[in-house]
Amino acid sequence: MIESVSRRAFSGSSGTYNVRASELARDRRLKTLSCTVVFLDDTQHCFQIEKRAKGHILLELVYQHLELIEKDYFGLQFSDNGMPPTAAINDSMRWLDPSKPVKKQIRGIIQLYNFFRVKFYVSDPSKLQEEYTRYHFYLQIRKDILQGRLHLPASTACLLASYTVQSDLGDYQIEEHGPGYLSNLQLMPGQTEEMEKKIAELHKLHKGQTPADAEFNFLDHAKRLDMYGVDLHRARDTANKEIQLGVTSVGLVVFQNNVRINTFSWSKIVKISFKRKQFFIQLRREPSESYDTLLGFNMVTYRSSKNLWKSCVEHHTFFRLHSPQIRSRRFPLTLGSKFHYSGRTEFQTVEDGRQRARLERHFIRSPSKRLVRQTVPPPVEEKAKYVPPPARPPRPYDNKVTSFGAREPRRAWGEAAHPSDEYDISHLSGLGGQAALGPRSTCERKIFGICPACTGVNAPAGIVDPVEGRPQSVPLP
Repeated sequence: MIESVSRRAFSGSSGTYNVRASELARDRRLKTLSCTVVFLDDTQHCFQIEKRAKGHILLELVYQHLELIEKDYFGLQFSDNGMPPTAAINDSMRWLDPSKPVKKQIRGIIQLYNFFRVKFYVSDPSKLQEEYTRYHFYLQIRKDILQGRLHLPASTACLLASYTVQSDLGDYQIEEHGPGYLSNLQLMPGQTEEMEKKIAELHKLHKGQTPADAEFNFLDHAKRLDMYGVDLHRARDTANKEIQLGVTSVGLVVFQNNVRINTFSWSKIVKISFKRKQFFIQLRREPSESYDTLLGFNMVTYRSSKNLWKSCVEHHTFFRLHSPQIRSRRFPLTLGSKFHYSGRTEFQTVEDGRQRARLERHFIRSPSKRLVRQTVPPPVEEKAKYVPPPARPPRPYDNKVTSFGAREPRRAWGEAAHPSDEYDISHLSGLGGQAALGPRSTCERKIFGICPACTGVNAPAGIVDPVEGRPQSVPLP
């Protein structure tokens, strides 16, 4: 009897249930993977893909959902910690690789959010055939400005904001747009009443522009900014000064405190490579030079060094080549990264867009976000009854927009107003060696004109400070 009582006491006084093991077993049985995508208008959609599906499967589902034709300018970005992109340079942000399985790329991430973004910023908005594509570029640049990633002068910010107001509200109407009519719209960071007055004055000058016209002029002015379309990466030069390396459609740009201090165009670069945390650029040799110029940068981590190298490979291939280069392997076992850009180039995208672009396209524009101002709310009993503003007569281009064939948007003003981890671009882009290069300026010759005897190495190449042009006695890797 004592034995039976003790057995009941021990068996009923404790219990264990392995929740994690049960969920893992459930996930193993599931054959699909859920991926949430956040779009440029802050809407979300969950896509179901097979567990072993590669990145291009998810990208195609996103493009089909948006009905994008000029799709190669865009991509999906995610972070290792699941956080959205911020104004600061975030080394944890990664682009979804179309050639690799999605599950392997997101390994270890508990809650994944893919952010649909512009990956390759077009140098001229007139290259975009569809108004719908320009609208997505417009949303991306507006988001870059509001989140502080795109730095610009206050005067330019007010001008771009005035085009946003024209796109959202239409022509300026005295009886409708009274004092303070912009106070509830989030148009630019650090928005003040003085800025809103300036924006309102500029808004009056855009009379007659449709939303498509206003967005085209918005892009036409944004493309002239130094920080437009720059993929920034944190680095240090040979003097251990903090700098930012930016990859663009024209080449590699060096920034310091958000000010551009140097530019290396693709036509002047022979090779780009990385080894551990170091990133290297080999420049073309001038006819009068008997040595090579090699620039070295110290990156934050090995991962950030490789991300910068991959970004250079992708941007050069997309903007400078007619078709992607197929990397040949002479030996089956080769050290170094196997990465190469396998998507379509801008040349192919433009040609395809001319053939497939829709002459008429209907879509709904997303209104601007409302600006939340911190005010002291009045007591409940003193609240006045809300009186809605007078309704304006409907306009034919409110929200729902119809493209007018191949009509060009109206401009605001005229033209006046590892060692093997390397990428050789010397034989690409149709450049005929030195004949494709223009003469260097006096400033450039001062920066790159170093003597082999000053480099401190026996090899005919030296590492130069990319900011101050001082030769460094650092042995080559």
